[in-house]
Amino acid sequence: MISVVTAVFEGGHHYLKEAYESLCAQEMPEGWSWEWCVQEDGNSGVPKQELPDDDPRVHYGTGLAGRAAVTRNMALSQAQGIVIRNLDADDVLLPGALERDIDALHRVAWCVSAGLDLHEDGTTTPGPYDPPHGPVEPGRFYKEQAEDRLSVLAANVAMHTDLIWFLGGWMALTGAETIATLLAAEAVTPGEFIAEPSMLYRKHSAQTTASESYWNPQEDEARRRLIQMRVEAIHANGIRYEPAAIDGGDLTAESAMPPEGRQAQGTVPEMSP
Repeated sequence: MISVVTAVFEGGHHYLKEAYESLCAQEMPEGWSWEWCVQEDGNSGVPKQELPDDDPRVHYGTGLAGRAAVTRNMALSQAQGIVIRNLDADDVLLPGALERDIDALHRVAWCVSAGLDLHEDGTTTPGPYDPPHGPVEPGRFYKEQAEDRLSVLAANVAMHTDLIWFLGGWMALTGAETIATLLAAEAVTPGEFIAEPSMLYRKHSAQTTASESYWNPQEDEARRRLIQMRVEAIHANGIRYEPAAIDGGDLTAESAMPPEGRQAQGTVPEMSP
């Protein structure tokens, strides 16, 4: 199973139906299924009104407001899949997205794919700086981020569930937590870039990253510095992640098992089909 994780807040929930429809349209590899873990940043319950109440694949959670990173982490409490995939609440998956993620995650522990910007007039444009398809050169994205020219949409990432636990979840920043997580994953284990677009990245005036306050220079610089310091600490301590195989069909993670020690002990967690 692949767990699709979505953080949402009241007022940013108006595209959830489109996201759900794009999930339902996914053709899955034989033996695999998906679940959608939607977590509200808050406890209004309003976003839930956009979701079906008769689809057992859809899980909805609420909690204290803490911005996107905290909300994504809280969504992990619902995740049963052996791999996870991020999907922002205002974005749409393209056909074959999950199938391509799963294919890549049989070879590596994380992957990130191309996306298309979806403009308010309905037109789309590709990313202008996409890297080559296939294995990502070690340290590529860290170097790009340091030069303020990251070539990928970090929100378009998928990875082994064990890896996100190994990294401590999404970094608790006020923004750019997807970038922080991508760069931390890159620092500990190889990954791949999927050149075929897997997502429509909706550009609109109400999105979080469109607000002026999000780009406060001091706060933006602080986030960048924290991301850099984390990656440098990983390298300085020689931390590596060795992925376990995900062969065997529609596997689910044992969520009750604490994450510590599973990978360090070199054991594969007990799985249920």
